[in-house]
Amino acid sequence: MIRSLYSGISGMAAHQTKLNVIGNNIANVNTYGFKASRVVFSDVLYQNLSTATEATNTTGGTNASQLGYGAKVASIDMLNTISSGASTGRALDVYIAGEGYLVVQPEAGANRYTRVGNLKFDALGNLTDGAGSKVMGIPLDADNNPVLDANGTLAIDDLQAINVPPAELAKYTGITIGKSGEITGIKAGDPEFTKASGFSWLNSVTVPTESNYTGNVQLMVGTTVGIPEDEETGAFTLAPTADILGTISVTKVGDTYTLATGLTKKDETEIFDYGTQTLSSTGILTFSKLPGLKIDTTKLTVDETYETDIEEGETAVVATVTNQGGVVEYLTGTYEDGATSFALTSTTTGEQLTLNVDAEAFAAIYGDEAGLANTTIGKIEAGSDKPVTLGYLALGKFANNDGLLQDGNGYFMESANSGTPVATKAGTNGTGGTESANLEMSNVDLSQEFTDMIVAQRGFQANSRIITVSDSILEELINLKR
Repeated sequence: MIRSLYSGISGMAAHQTKLNVIGNNIANVNTYGFKASRVVFSDVLYQNLSTATEATNTTGGTNASQLGYGAKVASIDMLNTISSGASTGRALDVYIAGEGYLVVQPEAGANRYTRVGNLKFDALGNLTDGAGSKVMGIPLDADNNPVLDANGTLAIDDLQAINVPPAELAKYTGITIGKSGEITGIKAGDPEFTKASGFSWLNSVTVPTESNYTGNVQLMVGTTVGIPEDEETGAFTLAPTADILGTISVTKVGDTYTLATGLTKKDETEIFDYGTQTLSSTGILTFSKLPGLKIDTTKLTVDETYETDIEEGETAVVATVTNQGGVVEYLTGTYEDGATSFALTSTTTGEQLTLNVDAEAFAAIYGDEAGLANTTIGKIEAGSDKPVTLGYLALGKFANNDGLLQDGNGYFMESANSGTPVATKAGTNGTGGTESANLEMSNVDLSQEFTDMIVAQRGFQANSRIITVSDSILEELINLKR
């Protein structure tokens, strides 16, 4: 009777454990990246009632008679089957389509491994998972390529937390994760200046990376270069009888007056040749190919404050540019004789352009009485959008995935039987590629869990019945004595 009681108790305990495991599996049926567990039973020790005997010439052999003491839990195994990905539509969610684990650190030096790739950048530019742990990545070289050993792997301790400075991160759009774990963002390319033909004295124009200028750059160089005091000064509206349309601006460089380009005829065709200019004794300016156009130059004004800043050995330079909002800005500066570069600064925003010139050739330009007046020297164009690599996810690979320890929050820990992990790029060395906008689903099979639950429940009931029957028999024995 004692044996049957022990068997019933051990059987109930084993089935209770199985029910606990089933309950945990069912509870996590919708937990991303969850790996279900199973319970494996084994029998317990046996008592030999009789031993086996060997057959002889006269008698046959007999088998041993053994009496068992019930069941026990032999192991609780984690089922590391890879579940399918669920589309989330969020670019920084990542699914590992094969083996491998993301490497994260809840705190410095404490490595954890997870299949749950709900990633985000925090306020400090750290790439973190849903629990706030830093995501570790493969170091990058100067060309943003992953730095790996010759076999394509890297020691876990050589990984680095993925971080993008917040000020830099704000410049990117469309951040996503590629098949090899590369994190890329779209960044507007640096603005570029394209020099117009015919300006051998101009080597280049340096445009700041954050510049908001675009379109043509017009340059005025001379001993007296005026900047309009306001938007109306220097602008003249053509008389109704003129055979051209639009508002014109006149600039004086030395004794030469220049019209801004862009005038059109009444048929809306653009005028490129204004003809010979004539200035009367009373200051009336006319152009031979623009009949009817008369400009009173005495109404032109310049910024005297700017003019007085020019010292001996310097030349006044003004550039006219358009910002991305379509507003014209003036950039002023002075060129010092013999210099190979000089800066022009916006009178409104302080933004600068740097002109790099051939000193000798440039001297010939401003040494001429005419100088330069509203001359288009080139064009600023915004750089094309281009993908930039911000980091590379590292995947940890173990010799024995089943040996990992579960640590909650979807994390796994290295154990004595899991083997030491190595890091690699996604899609190499036996790891799966990464898929953006997906998360791995739980691998819990509800139909199997419910079936196992019924079997475990019946097993528990049957074992409890053994105890009840054993108790009844013991009661009968006690009553016999009475």
